Amino acid sequence: MKVGIMTFHKAINYGAVLQAFALCKFINNMGVTCEVIDYHSIPLNETYRIFDFKKNNPIVGVLKGLIKGNIIVNKKNKFKKFVNNYISLSEIQYEKEELKSLNNKYDLFITGSDQVWSPNCVGFDEAYFLTFAEDKKKNSYAASIGCKSIPENKREEYKKRLSGYKNISLREINAVALLKEIGVEADMEVNIDPTFLLSSDTYNDIAVKPSEEKYVLVFSVNMPVNLLEYAKRLAALKNLKVIYINDKPIMRVKGIEYKAGVSPEEFLGYIKNAEYVVTNSFHGTAFSVIFHKQFFVEYNTKNGRNSRSEELLNKLNITGRELINEKPIDDAAIDWESVDNVINNERIKSMNYIKKIIEG
Repeated sequence: MKVGIMTFHKAINYGAVLQAFALCKFINNMGVTCEVIDYHSIPLNETYRIFDFKKNNPIVGVLKGLIKGNIIVNKKNKFKKFVNNYISLSEIQYEKEELKSLNNKYDLFITGSDQVWSPNCVGFDEAYFLTFAEDKKKNSYAASIGCKSIPENKREEYKKRLSGYKNISLREINAVALLKEIGVEADMEVNIDPTFLLSSDTYNDIAVKPSEEKYVLVFSVNMPVNLLEYAKRLAALKNLKVIYINDKPIMRVKGIEYKAGVSPEEFLGYIKNAEYVVTNSFHGTAFSVIFHKQFFVEYNTKNGRNSRSEELLNKLNITGRELINEKPIDDAAIDWESVDNVINNERIKSMNYIKKIIEG
């Protein structure tokens, strides 16, 4: 039995590479040969170009490239090293037109987690819907659509792409409703993000401890609203400094220490060793839970409601962690034993789902 995973393993994004690592390792730990297909997605690569000439103002794109170029190159190299060191990859890199040949190499395919079924990510690339695979080999694990509704002009395409799936697993509850709404008739279940499939011990082995001590860590993906001010207020209350993982060297806020070009191993280390984590990121929230950190989450961002983190904390029965700037800071203890029990149950559920895929 050999399983091939299709996911965003080349994204320069902490959550993307760590969920790819986790799912592949979890399946390998089950005694099944599994590897991530090294697919060359042109739209994904375009996302991380140093110089962006497609913006309304190409001059701004060039200036940003000149300012951030070294950071981007350095970070790309760190992510490439992480993938090569920790993720089981296919022996060769595949172009889109070569993917059909993989049916002769793999017994099963799983489109992995992250926003692989988003209508807005990587050009809505059909490869992440496994359109190249034979129907009997198509499966997903905790795939995310990453939006509140499926655009009208893409509904029939979604239905067509998912019609041949043998097993469909999604990451968010609302995604099930969205797919049923457009007529997808397959049985669907919801599974926890792959990063939760591994214990903190596994991440401890690869996390790099930072030189800094006694800090509030800030990590954002969406544009923050009150995140930085809240972190500064928390740090002042607890006599800590603020460290912000952020690759933008301009528009800095006074009183905050910025860290650019951080590797996935360093990212884990910064969360693991923080006194507090303040974030609006789904995986920033996830790893705060995995490492049993005191944390606060900004739900309302400039990019909209952070519903993925909100749904995750509801699933884990963690309350009182929403960041509200006007309210007093309440860092009441979290019942980690109860949280870990929920995660362990979700892990067993996921293992049973993957066993069903393999045995089927």
